[in-house]
Amino acid sequence: MLPQPSALADETAGDEHDIPEFNRDPAQARIVTDDLERFWRAWDLGMADPDRRRSVFQRKYLDAGSPGLEAMLELRIGGVEQLLAAVDAHPEYYASLRPLMPRMRAVAEPVRDAMDKLHALLPEAVFPDTYLVIGAMNTGGTIHFDGVLIGAEMYGMTRDTPIGELGDWHRAVIGAPEDLLTIIVHEMIHFQQLELTRAAPPATLLGLSIYEGAGDFVTELLTGRNINEHVHEWAKPREKELWAEFRDIMHEREYGDWLYGGASVNDRPADLGYFIGYRIVESYYRQADDRQAAVFDILAMMEPERFLQDSGYEPLACPAK
Repeated sequence: MLPQPSALADETAGDEHDIPEFNRDPAQARIVTDDLERFWRAWDLGMADPDRRRSVFQRKYLDAGSPGLEAMLELRIGGVEQLLAAVDAHPEYYASLRPLMPRMRAVAEPVRDAMDKLHALLPEAVFPDTYLVIGAMNTGGTIHFDGVLIGAEMYGMTRDTPIGELGDWHRAVIGAPEDLLTIIVHEMIHFQQLELTRAAPPATLLGLSIYEGAGDFVTELLTGRNINEHVHEWAKPREKELWAEFRDIMHEREYGDWLYGGASVNDRPADLGYFIGYRIVESYYRQADDRQAAVFDILAMMEPERFLQDSGYEPLACPAK
């Protein structure tokens, strides 16, 4: 999940001439995994010559990387020092990722199935390239004009994963390789929001929660799952109380306790704004006579207060799934 608002939305100033035309043919969208192999080549060379490890990772991985790795370096990784600091803080965990590479690359087929479903659901859909890279354990995914960017290292949890190096936040949010499908589709939905609005999302807590909740809800329509199931499990029994708290501050532009807080949120799950936004979007969708048109409205949302009113959302009125 995102530690801060989508990088692509952040960079969008509202001038549609700054936004490129994106591919509209799902068959032409690439799922690029070359950076995974580059990382492990750098890993082996660095292990063989520890004194040159920094320069090896810089030249053989970061400098040689795909456009997606270049964008992730700028937006999330920061540089070779930050990457190696994450590796050195979690060496056993990173090493455990290597046998999982075939499972990670296998995500291509279900992603293509989801793209086909999205194309049928939303004829206006666009299909960027997707890049799987290994980063610094600070984001599962984000978007950039170059495509969907996925931090594959955040999807290495199996029953054999060494977790002793992981803190509480990582233990809660690191997914299994098969969870790559939901994060890729979630980020792809953010591309649809950009394409339909040609602007950054409304920057209030309410606006961003609906924006992220839409990503989760439409992902679930396409795949049967969303990226915040652990948040939903905690939040559903507390929905009425959470809504009362959220409603009092929903027009504010400070949202660290609800969105993108990551490890800084200690007394409850991070990203509860995703849950509130999901429930508002779900309510809007379920009351719609034309549900395909409702999906368009959900993704084109730019007036969060009106959308909330039209949704008819009440925390105890939303039907159980």
